[in-house]
Amino acid sequence: MKRNHLSLIIAMLLVAIAVLPSSAQTKTVPNWKIDPDKELNTNTKWLREAKWGMFTHYTIYPPNHRIEGMNAEKWNEKVNSFQVEKFADQLEKLKVPYFFITIAHTGGYYCSPNSAFEKHLGPSNGKLSERDLIADLGKALTSRGIKFGVYLPPSERYVNNESRRQIFVEMVTEWSKRWGELVSAWWLDGAKYEQPEYFKIMTGAFKSGNPKAIVAYNGGPVGMDRRQLVPTTEYEDYLAGECDYILPTSCNFPEVYVERKIFSPLDHSGYYRGPNIAGDQLHFLTFMGSWWGYGEPRFPDELVVGWTKHINDNAGTVTWDVPLSNDGIIQESFYNQLKVLSKAIDKANK
Repeated sequence: MKRNHLSLIIAMLLVAIAVLPSSAQTKTVPNWKIDPDKELNTNTKWLREAKWGMFTHYTIYPPNHRIEGMNAEKWNEKVNSFQVEKFADQLEKLKVPYFFITIAHTGGYYCSPNSAFEKHLGPSNGKLSERDLIADLGKALTSRGIKFGVYLPPSERYVNNESRRQIFVEMVTEWSKRWGELVSAWWLDGAKYEQPEYFKIMTGAFKSGNPKAIVAYNGGPVGMDRRQLVPTTEYEDYLAGECDYILPTSCNFPEVYVERKIFSPLDHSGYYRGPNIAGDQLHFLTFMGSWWGYGEPRFPDELVVGWTKHINDNAGTVTWDVPLSNDGIIQESFYNQLKVLSKAIDKANK
């Protein structure tokens, strides 16, 4: 009886969330016409079949494991301390299908060297780590059958300056060619470019080392204006799907609203009905803690499992952001919740 009561509460919560407003990207995509009939890139199949995966914000100031007085020396110490094999073993035991890490996030510190950066912008003075953590993680994870993705931070400093845009393209191309097939997916934050051709150039850079890699451009999170997220550009492959404190759900809204474009710019009543959202694989990214890379698990296991299953039932995939210790280990509270999620999704798909 108690379990049934909890299930009812979860169901009611999901329904309630479904009618909450969710954001549109109409202001960030004025430069291309959305094609509702665009076919999915077949290389997104692994993401759809994965059902769920993990992400972490590996930053200079992780709230859970803050290092005071961060500088280049301390940053390199942190990057060098990452226990790649132990972390990869954790993911393998949890049966995590794929994992994303931020190559950088705040402060201009990167966990990988890049000669194009130093060629054009001068010595990084240690802000580019000596260790190529991305390469080390890619080798350890792919050898265990775990797909690997890379997050790049907002690149506003490159947006309105042609020469700096070219620098960013060269940086990404260098990384992509170095890592090759170790990286299966890219996720670029703050992608609010006014020139549609720049998306095409960036996608080319991302895929220069692995043509089968998939790309997402984040133009903004699920928000409060009821409209569903749509592709930021025709040159991406899956929905970036950032969710902060609102978890979107899938449904069919009344046909009367289709023509009025209240909930979606698309010409049908499907609301986050996957797998295909105008050419993008349906995908959401949210945090398992109380914020990105921070806190303790905010949801009961039942909600984490229930929402993930709901998105899976609509041919979508959910990526959960989980904090790591400075040396790259999943703490017990998150490990336990991931274990529950993994078993539940595995059972649901047998």
